[in-house]
Amino acid sequence: MRKIPALVVTVGLLASLTACATTPAPGSAGCPPTGDAASVVTATGAFGEKPDAQVPSPIVTTETQVSTLIEGTGDRILDGTPVIIDYTLYDGTTGAEVEDSGYDGSLNAPITVGGTALAPLASALECSRVGSRVAVAIKASELSASVNGGAGATDDAPDAAYVAIVDIRQSFLAKANGRPVLGAQGMPAVVRAPDGAPGVTVPASAAPTSPESHLVLDGSGRELAADDTAVVQFTAVTWASPSTVATSSWTDGGSATSLPLADEQIPAPIRDALVGTPIGSQVMVVVPADETAGVPQPLVYVFDVLGAL
Repeated sequence: MRKIPALVVTVGLLASLTACATTPAPGSAGCPPTGDAASVVTATGAFGEKPDAQVPSPIVTTETQVSTLIEGTGDRILDGTPVIIDYTLYDGTTGAEVEDSGYDGSLNAPITVGGTALAPLASALECSRVGSRVAVAIKASELSASVNGGAGATDDAPDAAYVAIVDIRQSFLAKANGRPVLGAQGMPAVVRAPDGAPGVTVPASAAPTSPESHLVLDGSGRELAADDTAVVQFTAVTWASPSTVATSSWTDGGSATSLPLADEQIPAPIRDALVGTPIGSQVMVVVPADETAGVPQPLVYVFDVLGAL
């Protein structure tokens, strides 16, 4: 398996039922299940530092299972939430370490709960809190398939497992949550699905010949700085009749992505529009056709600004 990208005691029946009803957590209804495959794993060491783990072997599983080793106090992870993690991965058959993230802050590519990138690991984090350390037992074939684009290892035993110990360092918004801003005359109209994915209606008029931007939702978070790496979801459609979707993180894997705003490979109109935009905003950017810049036709981008690194 190739490396994960830089780019995972009751106190009474009444009290137990109340806790499950008000505070979803792994093992609760609608959350990833717990089970022996994950709960037999233990680890010592501080959150954010590489753990000293004990992984009994062999560990097998028919499903992804989660066990909480350190309970965090941060935001609850929901479906659609992008997160930054540190991890150590173990072979469940032997208990041997396979790889780790380095625990040096260099792993800053978010994975998104419900997205296809590292899907079984990302989905296992739902219902946990930021600041938590969790042990995750994952079918080896499913994790391999999520890394290798759907091609799982053919020689895996059916129930062979990987075990990941994951520290959930940071989370971001699942979608823009700002207040609506009145639309601008002559600009495309934007609607949103419940999960936040935008739909864009392009007017019949000709596209602008110079870059334009417009705030669709005005967020209340801090403003993006020029040296930030923005965490976004985005859709780009052609300004044409009929308009077509050129690319979309919402549908191309469903995962948030990071944009280093100081990177000059990102088109200047996009960088200019995002710098100074508050987190939680949704911003529309019209990029005119520019053959020299590799933009053969006018494009309309809609960015949900979910956070910053």
